[in-house]
Amino acid sequence: MFVWQKTHYVIAVISVLLSFQAHAQQALFDSHLHYGGEDVKHYSPKQIIEIFDRNQVTYALVSSTPNDGTERLYQYAPQRIIPFLGLYRTLGDKRDWMWDESVIPRLEKALESGIYQGIGEFHIFAKDRKSPVLKRVVEIAVERNLMLQVHGDADILDEIFEQAPNVTILWAHMGTNPNPDFLRSVLKRHSKNLYIDTSVRDKQLLKTGKLTPAWRKLFIDYQDNFTVAVDTFSVNRWNTFDLVVKDIHTWLSDLPPEVSKKLAYDNAYQLFKVNHN
Repeated sequence: MFVWQKTHYVIAVISVLLSFQAHAQQALFDSHLHYGGEDVKHYSPKQIIEIFDRNQVTYALVSSTPNDGTERLYQYAPQRIIPFLGLYRTLGDKRDWMWDESVIPRLEKALESGIYQGIGEFHIFAKDRKSPVLKRVVEIAVERNLMLQVHGDADILDEIFEQAPNVTILWAHMGTNPNPDFLRSVLKRHSKNLYIDTSVRDKQLLKTGKLTPAWRKLFIDYQDNFTVAVDTFSVNRWNTFDLVVKDIHTWLSDLPPEVSKKLAYDNAYQLFKVNHN
């Protein structure tokens, strides 16, 4: 009896380890990165791809301020980079781009390159929801079949979807209120065309060491709407990229394997790779 119990215990342990290994080694599609400004000075495109390879990041959505960094990285690895067009000339433009009419002609000119699959990441909140520049940006996205990567609150999502119900939004950082109940209420309104990246929320998801039941249920219930991401908002995020990826794999391992794979890779692949030749 003792031998039988010991054998089954060993089998159970091996099963758990193999399951964790499968999660830890699965490929990632990072849906929110930046490569501009100081990043370009500290890391060459070759070094960025080495970071991707080391962490099994197969594809990455990249934007930057200015856009030169994104274009440089895309030219180096066009089969792995999904370029998004940023609206800022400098990071200072975050504050008032939505009231700067010069944004639109610059946007339209930059899109002539034909490489961009989306617009963003752009920052905007409820107080600026009636911005005429935002309205035109959304119109351009619809006209050109481009996605929008939005850093903002739920009111902005409501505003954009009211104007363009069929536009696709990738909502950065799980919004401004990353609470599972609140996110569930937003997804009930917009589940068809809303995707949510989990970037910079990994420590919050791991606050108790693993996903809470509420987070786990949300990710399972809306397993087609979430994507993982690191968000290299500073050079230090590139420096600590491996550690962030480790955190991502840790909370992904609390999900059923098929759900984990969707968040880690499949959802973003379906969004971007289908049209990325």
